Amino acid sequence: MIMFFEVVQRYKITILLAKETFDPQIAPIRAWAAQIELENIRERMTMGVIARLKAGKANTGQERYGYVRIGEKIHVLDDEATWVRQIFEWYTQKIPLMQIRKRLIDANAPQKHGCAPRRIRWSRSSIQAILGSAKEYACGLKTYSRAGQTFHIPVAPIIDMPTYELFTKMREENKTYPKHRKKNDYLLSGHLKCACNLTWRARTTTHRRSRKGEWVERKTPISTYFCPQPHKELRSSNCSKSVNAKDAETQVWQKLYNFVMNPDFLLAQAKELVYQLQQNHEYLQQTHKELLEELEKQSHKRQQIITDARKAQRDDDDFAEQMRELYGKEERLKHRLATIEQELKNYIEVDWETKANDYVEDIQASMGKLNSANSQTPEEQRRIFLLKKQLVDELVAKAIIDGERDIQVEFRAKIIDLAVSKEILNFPNSREVVARL
Repeated sequence: MIMFFEVVQRYKITILLAKETFDPQIAPIRAWAAQIELENIRERMTMGVIARLKAGKANTGQERYGYVRIGEKIHVLDDEATWVRQIFEWYTQKIPLMQIRKRLIDANAPQKHGCAPRRIRWSRSSIQAILGSAKEYACGLKTYSRAGQTFHIPVAPIIDMPTYELFTKMREENKTYPKHRKKNDYLLSGHLKCACNLTWRARTTTHRRSRKGEWVERKTPISTYFCPQPHKELRSSNCSKSVNAKDAETQVWQKLYNFVMNPDFLLAQAKELVYQLQQNHEYLQQTHKELLEELEKQSHKRQQIITDARKAQRDDDDFAEQMRELYGKEERLKHRLATIEQELKNYIEVDWETKANDYVEDIQASMGKLNSANSQTPEEQRRIFLLKKQLVDELVAKAIIDGERDIQVEFRAKIIDLAVSKEILNFPNSREVVARL
């Protein structure tokens, strides 16, 4: 609010109100009083809510699936509670989550209506939310948090304790499965996407289920990139769902190598970039010249007004207002002139063509060494991977995989150092050269 009034005073903005007169002298005091009143209202509302919760009265908001709020009490909603018990029964029978979802949809099980329309029926997250509230369903508790305090309101339980204990035991057993997944380094992490417009994730599995249903160790771990969209209704028809990590990384690395080792393309783009920078330099020189001429005119105009005022012996508000306007305009022109001069200095100090050529040569040399590197030890493999990952992060702008597992890659090459290009206000192409393979 204080910044608002500073802007109003600095630029002499006139504010017109429909029902009263705006007084800039008293407005800050009114704003301060209004802020105090808002804080008091917020405090009174918080105290009222806390008092209701302490008295065991339900607060506003949608209740958990299986319950409904009527007045100040929370009651079991039989139509939904039946499905809560059914979901826990299916889970304890080791029925997969997506199969539970299918059964709910086939049975036309009701769902609560949210503020926004649902994109799909019975999403995984909706079922997980019910399973994640097992303790509340079994113990009959509704938990509220307000102003750092936690309140528990008793409600009727929906599932019995034996079901809850069996569910908890199975939930704990299921947590042991991730040990069969090995954390690994992935070259394309954060880059690979599909038509679902989701960034693909990666995993490495070291175990598999045998025909007897037992977990056995694989001879060779398998690394995979996969689309994180679990629902068929939302998955694009052009989504391949998964791809072998080695195949995807080999495909992208080969395209990256072809991109970098194509000197004709990169050098042509570098020359075009240098040409645009030269055009910018000429434009800045012209702007610099115009600013100097404008400053000269402002100086003559100011001297003329001062001379006229001395002759007429003027010392009124109009004269003071004219001088303020002139000094303000001159100050803005000087600030812009200083910016232009600094940018011109950056242009003069940098040999753009040499810098662009050096960048291309350096990145081609790095790519050539990495492509022919033959690592023997795990430490050497790790070092080479990090160097490759650095190049991928720097040069790959986007990697889109289609239904045939063919990856279209969009590359970017920052021909000029970022530290240098930040000094240039109108740097071409957002400091990048972009190409698609």
